[in-house]
This record gives sequence, structure tokens and C-alpha cells, in this order.
Amino acid sequence: MDLSQGLLLQNLILHGHRKDYRVTFHPGINVIYGDADTGKSSILRLVCYLLGGKQIKIDEEISSSVKYAILEITVNGTPYCISRDIFNPARDVDVYSCEYSEISNSFPEKYKSSVTKGDDQNKSLSEFLLDALELPAVRLKQAPTKDSSETARLSFLDLFKFIYLDQDDVGSTHMLNIGNHVLETKNREVFKYIFNVLDSGISEIEVDIASKTQEKTLLSNQYSAISHFLTQTEFKSSDDLDEEINKIDIIKVEVKSRFSDLNKRMTSDNELYEGLKDALNTINLNIEQQEEAKSKALRNIERFSRLFNDYQNDIDKIESSLSAKYFIGRDIQEKTSCPVCETIIEIGDISDKFDIPSDTRLKSELTSIKRRSKDLKQLISDNRSDLDSANSLLAELYLEKNKAREIMDEELSNSISPYLAERDAIVKELAQLDERREKAVHSLRVRNKQASFADQIGRLEGMIEKLKIKLNELKKDAPSLDNVLKDLGVDINKFIQQVKIKNHHGVGIDEKTFFPKVRNIEYRKINSGGLRTIASIGYLASILMQKLRTETNIPGLLMIDTVGKFLGKTPEDSDDNQIDSDNDVDGVADPEKYRNLFNALVAVAEEFDDKGKLCQIILVDNDMPLDVAYENKGFEIAHYRSNGINGLPIGLIDDWDSTQKK
Repeated sequence: MDLSQGLLLQNLILHGHRKDYRVTFHPGINVIYGDADTGKSSILRLVCYLLGGKQIKIDEEISSSVKYAILEITVNGTPYCISRDIFNPARDVDVYSCEYSEISNSFPEKYKSSVTKGDDQNKSLSEFLLDALELPAVRLKQAPTKDSSETARLSFLDLFKFIYLDQDDVGSTHMLNIGNHVLETKNREVFKYIFNVLDSGISEIEVDIASKTQEKTLLSNQYSAISHFLTQTEFKSSDDLDEEINKIDIIKVEVKSRFSDLNKRMTSDNELYEGLKDALNTINLNIEQQEEAKSKALRNIERFSRLFNDYQNDIDKIESSLSAKYFIGRDIQEKTSCPVCETIIEIGDISDKFDIPSDTRLKSELTSIKRRSKDLKQLISDNRSDLDSANSLLAELYLEKNKAREIMDEELSNSISPYLAERDAIVKELAQLDERREKAVHSLRVRNKQASFADQIGRLEGMIEKLKIKLNELKKDAPSLDNVLKDLGVDINKFIQQVKIKNHHGVGIDEKTFFPKVRNIEYRKINSGGLRTIASIGYLASILMQKLRTETNIPGLLMIDTVGKFLGKTPEDSDDNQIDSDNDVDGVADPEKYRNLFNALVAVAEEFDDKGKLCQIILVDNDMPLDVAYENKGFEIAHYRSNGINGLPIGLIDDWDSTQKK
């Protein structure tokens, strides 16, 4: 396949906080499918945004995981990487004229994110894409029938409406801004631009040729000045710088190997050092044991002292009881008057009101507690002795440890100093190599920048030549709008015929609105949602197919989100009351139509392949019928399952759920 002409998506890279997330695309059919809310639509939205979309809806898993996005593409055989901030659409866009693996060796060109922000000195991303694709830059009249109509610069985003059907536009009555008179008018002018039938086409191309000639002259002057300066300063060539960087990398590998060997040899094999190390280990083990003994003695002293105090309190209480019994338990023949009611009270009767234990039981308990208290005092004394012993041994052990360390430090210093000197030398050598490499890489970026000037000049020369050829062809035999609509009608009729709808007739392109019609009914008046789905996809596919017949101003790219919208994929879906009532009449709810629609899109890609032209179709949908998924297995580039069944990734951000759980 000839990949030299057109736009080819290579890789979408999301640079994340934890890791990078990548989706790789291929020429031909690319299928993305799986569960809802797994990031399928985000892939196409990100591609659209990186190709100049005004803004992007960012899902939570992306906003919490990704820093910025890069789209690696090939335009007319030249690699580019577009890097854009996904959180601030107004920021300038970085474009590297290289593959993703070579970004670190290149300086990016900065482009304005919007056409309205661009000027002669600061180009927009849209202008870059149109220039890279060698498409003519024109201004579109907002009211084509009026000579005094204001004009607006055509943007790549205007073309993208005919390339990308998002999930809201597939089968929608608002596709391509239907219902918005101003935008409908503009889209018709874009349609004419695509097929080179703009009323002002010739004059616009002449203006574009003049503009690009001036730009080429300016770049040529800059290139000459830069080349002269680099020659005068004896700046190294790109080949010499590449060779220097490769040599530095080889030397770094060898130096790092020496560094690794040195680290292994730095362990001293000195017998005294090994003996001291063993002795120090023994001392440390003894210190651990004595520290444990010390802690144990302290715990015992604290526990036994607390118990001893409790016993002392019990002794005091019992002795108080014995004393009270002596006074309360005696028979005293004495009378006194009650302090409250002045009744005469016999003191001797008071003892009858109290339960007074016998002296024997109290004295026995007192003796037992005093004995246990005495034992505790002995235990406390023994643990204090153990504590003193542990402290004494620890003092000696720490002294021995410090002496051993001093001897080891002295021995280590004597034995390792040569290693340290060698290590410092290697570290210094590595730092110098890194500095040399950084300077060489910077110089290589300068040379690459110079080369990019030459490439730009070459591309401009090619564009000017092609524009001149196109201008001559338009002056000689400009295509007519009638013929364009007729040819486009043939292709969409063929496409819908492949899908095999019932009552197939009256398929073509409406001459006033440029929208498709089926059964002679213009698109917006078709009642069946399923039939609108087939017509909307067939319309864009047919515009793409025109590249096989004639020279059109649109890249060979088509992106469709939710291919099966409004279409039944299983017999159960076909009988579901939620399907449009007209679908049963049209037959588009039949699962066979879904398969046929896929096959029709595959046929488009195969026809491009047969004729050696570049075509890339990206299809997104939820779960496909097993037979359709099996038939298109070779086209699958991403398949997501939210539960990770069968080892499939849970989504575009394949580690987000696990991170949330953590």
C-alpha cells in the first residue's frame, strides 16, 4: 500500500502519572469495542482534539491519570507528533517533526490552538495540518450568493465534520449541523471545497500560490542565514553528532560496568576487618539481650511495686478493722441521749447492729498479706539487682562496641580509601559524559531544526507545484457540481445496496442540501433511526470513496462512533419495542443489516487497498454479535471489559479501578 499520500494515525499516547497509555492504529479497518464507560469514545474524542478540536470532554479516569496527550501521525510520508494539553485547550500546541521515539532529539514547532488566534507570524494547528496535507488554504463566503459577503478562513476542523461521526451524530437528524442555517451554509461551502467546485476556487488557489511562494522565500532566506552561521562556527553535522552520541552511550555502558565491578570489590576481605565485624555482631547481640533483660527488670519492678502498695493498703485496712472491733465489739453499760430525738440509747446494744468478724480470721488474713508483701519486697530487690547488673554490663558492652567501631573505621579507611578515590573518579567521568551527551543532543536538535527548514521548503515547493497543476486543470476543465453530486450518489447507492435494506430505490444526493436521500426522501425527513444510521455512515463513506475517482481535498480517514446505533444486533433486539416502529418495515433492525454495514465498510477499505491508496477507517461500538466480532477479529485494536474477564483490559485507563481501591 502506498502510504506516502494522506493522513495516517499511528499512535495515541496518553502520558500519565503512573504510566503511559497507548492505542496503536493501522491502515485499513480499526475496530474498538467493549463495555460501556470503558473509554472507547474517548479515543476518538482525543484524536479529534489533537487534530484541532476546540475542546474535549474528559472522563474522571482520564483527568485523574493523564498529564497530556500525544498523537503520532504520518502525513504524506512524513512523521509528526502532536502534543497538546488536555486541560487547557487555549494553550499552544507542540508539533514535533519526527517519530515519537525521536522527540527528545527535536525542538517542537509551536502552533496556536485556534484558527482565529493564528496570524502571519504565529500559525495555527489547522494551518499546519492543511499545509502538511498540501491542501489549498482558502476563505469561505458566509453568504455565497452575495458578492459583499464576509469570508472566514477554512479550518481543518471544518473538514473533520466530513470525517468523524460521533455517537450523537450517527443517525441523528442534527448531523452536520442540520437546523442551523449559518452552519449548514458553511458546510455546503466546505463540501464544494472538498470536491474543488467552489465558485471562487481558481482565485483562491492563485492567492494561496502567492502566499506559499512568499513563505517559501522567507524560509529559504532563514535557512541560508542559519546554514551560513553553522558553517562559519564549524558546527558538527547531524551524522557526526549521531556518531558522537552513540560513542558516548557505548562509553557510558563500559564506565557503568566498571562502576558496578568497583562496588562489588569495595567489600574488604581483610582478616582483621572480618574478625572485628564478627566481634561487633556478637557485641550487638549481647547488647540486645541485656537491653531486653533491663526492660524486663524495669517492668517487674514497676509491677511488683504497684502490687506491694496494694498489699500495704490492705494491711492498713485490716489493722483499722481490728482497732474498730476492739471499741465497737466491747459491752459498755452506758446510756446516752439520741442527738436527734433525745431518746435514751443503751450503748451496749450498738454491737448487736454490726457484723463484727472474729479476731482470728482478720489476724490470719493480716499475717498472709504481710508474708506476701515481704516476698514482694524480696522480688523487687532481686529485680533491682538484675537491673543494676544489666546496666553495668550494658555500659561495658557499649564501651567495647565503640572501641570496635573505632578500630573498624580506621581499618576500613585504610583499606577502602583507594576504592573511594576510584569511585569518585568514575562518578566524575559519568557526569562529564552526561554533560557531553546533553550538549551533543542539543546540537543535534539544532541540526534537526535546520533540516526541518529544508523539509518545509521542499514541501512548499511541492505544494506550489501541485497547486499550479490543479490551477491549470481547473482553468482547463473545472469539475461541475452536478457531476460531483451524481458521482457521489452512485457511490452511496452502491453502499446502501450492500447493506440490503428493503424497498431500495431513490438513493442519491439532494441537489439543494447536498445531503443523502433514500426512497427520494431527504435525510432529515427520514423517520427511521436505523435507516438514518445507514444513510449517515454511507454518506461519509461515499465522500471518502470519491478519492478513488477524483482528486479531493480530504484525507483518507473516517471515524465512526457507535456503528450500530438504532440497529438491532440480535433477534431479541429486533423484537424489542424500543426499536423504532419503522425499522421493522425497513428491515434495518435485522441483525443481518449490522453485519452487512460492517462488510460494506470493509469493502471500502479493501477497494482502497486494491488500488494502492491510503485509507484508514476507525469503528467504535459496544459489544458486537459473536459472529461479527469473529469475522472482524483481525481488525480489532482495542477490546475492553469493565470486569477484566478473559484477561481483557478494563478500559483505556487500565489501572484506574485498582488505584481507586488503594
